[in-house]
Amino acid sequence: MPREDRRIVFDYAETYKAIFALCVKKEMPRLFAGAIAAITFKANDDNSVIVRFADELQGTAATSEYSQDFLAAALVLYCRTCAIPVPKKGRKSVELGADSVTLHIIL
Repeated sequence: MPREDRRIVFDYAETYKAIFALCVKKEMPRLFAGAIAAITFKANDDNSVIVRFADELQGTAATSEYSQDFLAAALVLYCRTCAIPVPKKGRKSVELGADSVTLHIIL
């Protein structure tokens, strides 16, 4: 049976906007002001990601931990606000790059 494999790549600025939008929607605490400096998987846990924020103007930094499902949901929400079609069905996962985040969808 044929399958479709889609990848949508986001830079860190877009990823920040996506996380911010989902935090607002879910009424979670506000994000650290600044920009994303790095995103990595939590050691020994591929279901959690660690997001490091940095504010170069203030000289401050902070980290937050999110589930991979939360990050995928944030990226899907961002796609919807930008009119990028994302199928409801399909297995979604997140792949981390050096300066980007990829939403991987398998149908």
